[in-house]
Amino acid sequence: MKLGLITTGGTIAMRKDTSGKSVPALSGENLLDTLPKLAESAQWEIKNFSNFASCNMTPAGMKNLALSVNELFSDPAIGGIVITHGTDTLEETAYFLDTVLSDPRPVVLTAAQRDSSETDSDGPRNLLEAMLVALDPSARERGTLVVLNSEIHAARDVRKLHTSQVNAFTSGAAGSLGNIDLHRVYWHRPPSRTPKLTLPERLANIALVKIYTDMPAGVLEAFFSAAEGLVLEAFGRGNIPPRLVPALEQAVQHGLPVVITSRCLFGRTAPAYGYPGGGADLERSGAWFAGDLSSEKVRLFLALALGLQLPLPEIKRLLEAAGR
Repeated sequence: MKLGLITTGGTIAMRKDTSGKSVPALSGENLLDTLPKLAESAQWEIKNFSNFASCNMTPAGMKNLALSVNELFSDPAIGGIVITHGTDTLEETAYFLDTVLSDPRPVVLTAAQRDSSETDSDGPRNLLEAMLVALDPSARERGTLVVLNSEIHAARDVRKLHTSQVNAFTSGAAGSLGNIDLHRVYWHRPPSRTPKLTLPERLANIALVKIYTDMPAGVLEAFFSAAEGLVLEAFGRGNIPPRLVPALEQAVQHGLPVVITSRCLFGRTAPAYGYPGGGADLERSGAWFAGDLSSEKVRLFLALALGLQLPLPEIKRLLEAAGR
């Protein structure tokens, strides 16, 4: 089968320089050379999209990456695409692609926590297993996938939990979609469907603000003129200090969508508490709730939806579907 390989950089494409620090070094061709089985198992169409640490990735870059995926998929012979990426923002890029790509063929992101200079680098194995998933007929119609540490994750659910361990990624209570064992792909469950959006001409500017104790209202007010939407990463189920509620109401009155997420890594936000600053108070003030969708992914969803100039009630409906 013919596969596409799009390289964006990240630790998987790095080596240590003379100072001992990891820096970008490898092309897509170099990555395929790391294991003979990679070149033997598929015919590859390689696109070296970029070669930087993924802290450099932006929503505009994600949009261009989506366009590159669609360009490769214009070739009907390509059965799937593997994308190599840095782990820092991998979950965001994966979710962006999952939201805007509609082709049923698999798109599989993979990465590494240890660069290619390390004798126990996880990059070659992760790339091999990403290829196996992309070649698997059952990977079709499952949306954008993330393959790391022999696990298959849905773009919607996956999160990075550790800075350096090879098992840094998890899907929490939702669980992985499957795993790879002895070069065979096993599927455990289907993914939840991500509401699809088309690519807008421009992406809206969305501010993500982490709520903290004794936070001045002026911090929120500073975003009113610059942002087109606000994601507030609140406490617990979706609660904030009461002193911030008037600023939230002011943002809503300015026409800004305000979405409540949680600084807890897993679990749902909901208007469960009725005290001042509690979720029910925020809902009465006009805030929306993102369910179990992460703050970073909500930001991207709003950037796309507002960029498309969808009506706010429609965006709220789609966001509720995205957040379950």
